[in-house]
Amino acid sequence: MQLRKIGIACAGLWLVTAAYAADPLKLVSTTPLPQVSGGDFDHFDVDLLRNRLYVPSEVYGSIEVFKLPDGQHLSSTLGLAKSPHKILLTQAGKELWVADAGAASLKIVDTSDMSVRNSIAMEPQPDSGIVDEKRGIFYLGNGGKGGEAHAYISLISLADHSVLGRIDVPAKQVKAMAIDAATDRLFVNFRDRNEVGVIDLASRKLTGLWQIPGPGRNSALAFDPETKRLFVGARGPGKLLVLDAADGKVLQTLDIVETSDEMIVDSEHRRLYIAGAGGLDVVSTHGPDNYQIDQHIDTLGGKTAVYVPTLKRLYVVHTKGPQAAEAGLQVFDVR
Repeated sequence: MQLRKIGIACAGLWLVTAAYAADPLKLVSTTPLPQVSGGDFDHFDVDLLRNRLYVPSEVYGSIEVFKLPDGQHLSSTLGLAKSPHKILLTQAGKELWVADAGAASLKIVDTSDMSVRNSIAMEPQPDSGIVDEKRGIFYLGNGGKGGEAHAYISLISLADHSVLGRIDVPAKQVKAMAIDAATDRLFVNFRDRNEVGVIDLASRKLTGLWQIPGPGRNSALAFDPETKRLFVGARGPGKLLVLDAADGKVLQTLDIVETSDEMIVDSEHRRLYIAGAGGLDVVSTHGPDNYQIDQHIDTLGGKTAVYVPTLKRLYVVHTKGPQAAEAGLQVFDVR
């Protein structure tokens, strides 16, 4: 009888160990995009009401639309923007905002027929942006080209498309942003300066510059409001820097995938998904400020991704290039 109890206990322990040992992500499907001839994709947005995933293709110049949750390709629309970068769904998915780096503008697209309803002039190369839900404002980085030693973060009203102002920042390359709602601060990657800018949203003033240890080229960024940690992705070589969001102190540096362009905090599973040119790293916490890579996945050069918690699905898009004969969307099950 005692031996039987021990056997049952060992079997239970084995099952628990096996469950923990299972890879967090599993590839379930790939949707080919043979018409996309090359060039990077930028960051996605999701319309859960209509089960749609929108993806901008920077060089091919299209907006690709997929069905959720399976990733079935629904449409490809050319001509909305010369070089679409950051996109944003507003008005409950009825509008799609597209930062057009090729035409120095922000396009307002009606998703019912994918037609441009408005075009807002920006400084050159509008790229990264983020929504301030509290104020109903979209912050969009633009400018910094030519001989200028600075760029701007433009403030656009979600309600009426009006430009509410802009914040002058001392950088030429404004990349990923994150908001700490509890402290009313905006974190911004200044890639050309190897710095993170800290902006007070109430005063719209730059209040801090945090140096990122070299070689830098910090592009990806994510913030975890639970741990108050800011995650920064540097390039050449690929590094994850974990910062204390209170003062910018670097708490940990971890070798990660090269050329990271997307960082996603999965609060439920206490993970960080990092997409880059060299694949996707799943990073988990193994104690206070102790982050480790639990899984590395070949994403065929896919640098941008989105996680949809309600569907338990992670989507990564890759371009046609040295790592893949054709572009495509990879769909992963999140365990």
